Amino acid sequence: MQAGKTNAALAAVALARDNGFRCFVVLTSDNTLLGDQTFKRFRDNLIARAPYIASWETFKSDPRGYGKNQLAGPNRFEDTGVVLVSTKNVSNLQSLLDVLKSADARRYPAIIIDDEADNASLNTNASRTKKKEDDPSEVFRVIGEIRKTIPNHVYLQVTATPQSLLLQGLNHPSRPVFCELVPEGEGYVGGNVFFADVDSPTSLCVKLDDKELDQFKPGRIVPGGASEPPDGLRNALCCFFLGAAQKQLRGGKHVGLPYTILIHVSRNRADHEYLAQVVQAFVTDLDKAVRGAAPKTKQEKADRWLQEAYAELARTAKLRPLPELKKHLADTLTNAIPAVVNADSKLRGLEYRPGVNIMIGGNRLGRGLTIDGLMITYYGRDPKTKMSDTVHQHARMFGYRTDLLDVTRLFSAPHLIDAFQRIHEADEGMRNAIGNDPANLKVKPVWVGAGLKPTRSNVLNPADIEGVEPGRVIYPPDPLWRKADISAHTSELDRLLSKYDDDDAYVEVGLDEIIAVLKHMPSKPFGGYTWEDERVQELLKAMKAPEIGLTSARLNVRRNQGRGYDLRRQDPPWSGFASSGWYKHAKANYEQVPTLIVMMQKGERAKRWDDCRVYVPTLVIPKSKFVFMFNYAAD
Repeated sequence: MQAGKTNAALAAVALARDNGFRCFVVLTSDNTLLGDQTFKRFRDNLIARAPYIASWETFKSDPRGYGKNQLAGPNRFEDTGVVLVSTKNVSNLQSLLDVLKSADARRYPAIIIDDEADNASLNTNASRTKKKEDDPSEVFRVIGEIRKTIPNHVYLQVTATPQSLLLQGLNHPSRPVFCELVPEGEGYVGGNVFFADVDSPTSLCVKLDDKELDQFKPGRIVPGGASEPPDGLRNALCCFFLGAAQKQLRGGKHVGLPYTILIHVSRNRADHEYLAQVVQAFVTDLDKAVRGAAPKTKQEKADRWLQEAYAELARTAKLRPLPELKKHLADTLTNAIPAVVNADSKLRGLEYRPGVNIMIGGNRLGRGLTIDGLMITYYGRDPKTKMSDTVHQHARMFGYRTDLLDVTRLFSAPHLIDAFQRIHEADEGMRNAIGNDPANLKVKPVWVGAGLKPTRSNVLNPADIEGVEPGRVIYPPDPLWRKADISAHTSELDRLLSKYDDDDAYVEVGLDEIIAVLKHMPSKPFGGYTWEDERVQELLKAMKAPEIGLTSARLNVRRNQGRGYDLRRQDPPWSGFASSGWYKHAKANYEQVPTLIVMMQKGERAKRWDDCRVYVPTLVIPKSKFVFMFNYAAD
């Protein structure tokens, strides 16, 4: 997704330099294409009173000599300030560390900008170590050393998918302290455009037959097999060629611009090569057909394909007549050659031709990379376990693309488009929740769509992660009970709940009333248990968000016909308060809204209380399309 993150980082560097910062470290994903793209953006955009800028390629051959002779010698930190860009490759990071040490960078105020901070920077051994510090993964370890080497620094994490960062332990070095959302600039095309209504007549999503993507699953592609593209891929290619022709025929600068189709169905390199052969054969045949150099039957078939694609694009675009577009294709299609972009291609940067560009690849065309002129995306990556952050990062079609929007399409299977839609909705909810209180992240939930995981499991300790699933029943494991702590709360609850005098009534109330009542039933957090007062209240606030849209709840107040209950106080953690029949009734009859069941205890000293009545809560989470996840670990 291209949401202006790099521009925000550039602005941060310029402002920080004007305010006394002299050392800037920019870390990018371990993807040389993205690293090279990021370096060039810093080099080409920090022009006015420019700092000294260098990439890992410049200093990796002799990092200690470079730091001493090129940075410390001329004292570039004091003079102009220094920006050092490195990919998150262990060898390159070690070179960067040596540069910083030999340049004595510790003496200067610094900012570390970790681009795609949720990728590669985290401890990928977190799930298999009892203590995360015992055996950290190498990239995580070296970044930690870099942070120690320049101790007077601000560590700024940049990403479009913060799930794994927000699920780190509260005191983890990768857990953000605050969060600021980069505003979408004018002309940005994001999830709302693609996924707000995927069934509307003007939707930019084209649903493929599920069986089409089956043939791209691991092991299904057999080199030397069928050479014709399936119907959906053929339609995607034809839409792309016609859309590019439509834009090029505007003339002037538009003729020389790149227009791109991204074909992303697999991680396997052999699949990429096979697809390139299939696409090339199809383009060659289509080129001959539109030039009249193919047999009549093939020309007629090509005409039908182009008419289908023309009708698809006409849903959102005011197109030139089809014969005019075909004539342009007859002049330009011969040199439409697919490019495979993967680890085998050894590219230093993406290369674009004026006109049509066909890119086929996997991971290298995923996270963070801007794809110029992207019009058509044919997407078929379909792992059994879909991770929200990974799939969301595959949304390369997001970005500043309004000029291409009318001929832009996402071709994918219905269940994958549905996954994108669920991820988008969860992401919007999470961003809105963070945006209204960016400095209080410790109580903010990570929203996860049903059937999805928030992130890869190796960067999280599973013992620390807790999810609040739809339909779950939760309660505080250690409610406060001493008179000094709760007497004022009990008095206020007497007032707030006085009108609820029927033990069996589940009264419809506003969600805000439930939140207000819970504020007067304080408890202590207990390790490994879901309930924590602020987080529970935050969950209920989240249910008011537009993505869920709840405004009401049910309240059931039970006083045992006014006499109070005689539960004996347990040592924490409690095993529960409400009778199973009570919350089963709520689930059966009010599953779409939260239900708060409140029990009033007599609180007698003989039952290990403090001779003060105690109200204790049980909350039934409603059925929802979201799971809310937290990390409860303090360290």
